[in-house]
Amino acid sequence: MIKLYPEFYNDVFGPIMQPGSSSHMAAPCRAGYLCNSLLGGEEVAEILVEMDNDGSFKGTFGTMNEDLGMLNGALGRKPDFNDGFFKVKDYLRTNNIPFKFDFCTMKESEHINSLKFIITGTSGRKRTLVANSIGGGMIETVWVDGYAFVGKGDTYVLCVFDKDEKINNTQLLERILMCQPVLEAGIGNGQKGGVMHWFKIDSEPNADAVDMLQGLDYAVMKPVLPVPTTSTKGEQLFDDMVKWRAIAKEQNKSLAEVAIDYEMTASGWTRDEVIAYMRDVVAHNMYRRTHALYEEDVQPITTPFTELHYKKWHAAMPSLKLDMGVITKSIQYVMAGQPPVEGLLNVPGPMGTGGGFIYGVVSAVQESLGLPLEAVIDGLFVAAGVGAICYTRSAPTGEVIGCTGECGCCAAMASAAVAYMLGGTPEQVEAAASITLQASVGWPCDPIPGGKDMPCMARVLFVATMSIVYAQWALADQDPVLPFHEVLDVADNIGRNLSGDLLCTARGGHCAAPTARALSCKFREWHSKQ
Repeated sequence: MIKLYPEFYNDVFGPIMQPGSSSHMAAPCRAGYLCNSLLGGEEVAEILVEMDNDGSFKGTFGTMNEDLGMLNGALGRKPDFNDGFFKVKDYLRTNNIPFKFDFCTMKESEHINSLKFIITGTSGRKRTLVANSIGGGMIETVWVDGYAFVGKGDTYVLCVFDKDEKINNTQLLERILMCQPVLEAGIGNGQKGGVMHWFKIDSEPNADAVDMLQGLDYAVMKPVLPVPTTSTKGEQLFDDMVKWRAIAKEQNKSLAEVAIDYEMTASGWTRDEVIAYMRDVVAHNMYRRTHALYEEDVQPITTPFTELHYKKWHAAMPSLKLDMGVITKSIQYVMAGQPPVEGLLNVPGPMGTGGGFIYGVVSAVQESLGLPLEAVIDGLFVAAGVGAICYTRSAPTGEVIGCTGECGCCAAMASAAVAYMLGGTPEQVEAAASITLQASVGWPCDPIPGGKDMPCMARVLFVATMSIVYAQWALADQDPVLPFHEVLDVADNIGRNLSGDLLCTARGGHCAAPTARALSCKFREWHSKQ
């Protein structure tokens, strides 16, 4: 069995996605994609999505493009689908494909971000999948067609349904191994009896395997992650910054070089492939997301509840009393990365727009100092290493540890990147991450439906600007007292002890204010008509 651990392009800077929330839009889209793949290419005739009455989706439904992500995924589209993602409801209505969202009591999972897809194909065959959104666009399946199965969409999965328990699992495995390698195999019990034999394989079933499966009730789930798990995956290189620094010192390498080694070990990719993906996919999309509104002929998607913060800031800049230089430029780019623009893809990090605000910060520093693009790429690798540690030791999502897991972790990543770009020592880079996260511990996740991005935008600007301040403070040799991983453990403990009303359910925190409640009602009334 290959041990999974966080890597850069699945967990930290992923998924590349249309605007929305990584955990509320991209993850459900991925779950729907997995369920759709069980149809084996059959066209969709009907879509039903069930969510728990007390889960996080109900309170925020529509504010983070949850419904659009679910429907696109159910049609077999990934979060970066770029041909009518926002018009999916029109597509379904035009093609007479009924869809429904049902809030009920979810019995298959107690996770706050659980949902169930029931997709009917044109033949009348139904496929079901229950999954949990576990943060940053990552998912964990728990039931496939009523059979227990835990997976993360990181491999092909061959599912053989055995409702009468007549198949010998060992013999079936031997037959499959004659056709192609198997990474892992197991058996899942059915909710109504029977079992499902499952086999994780690192490529689509080949012709020999397909021939061998004839006569069996089987389905193939496709991988949805950009970096599939293969037999080449090595052991995790580091899980805290102390070990990371020690490796750099022992091997006489920079933190960025060790981070590249980490991703090479995790992905099995070559060094050139790892760097090319960061430069040509991650950084390219981050740049467009933070700069396109100033440099391209694109228009934000607006609703009666949209606030175009970047326009107000841009208009006010000539009259601002203080010239804050790099801080002002950072705010400019971070704000431009917030409004949804169809075709401008978000890169989470782990917050839905977090990669954009990290890039906005490092881009402002790059331009202010006249640094080459390579400095930005190195900074992003350092940020990715910090993010991988966050995912290793915590669940950096608002539904688990509050906004500390999103804004706070993104800020620590940005601050570490800036400290590195400014020439900081490995110790100073860790200090920057530690100090920044210390200032962000204990924040709830309480986005107000219809609340013009508040209080999220206020927190984003706070950490986007303070990450630069704290990076410079670290370079002034401020002692953070606590190593980064200890601060992260504190943040995780405090976050997991927050009330459920404070974990992205739109019930507590700022959402409980009278004005916020009134706005929520207006938004839900508007959304129900869309």
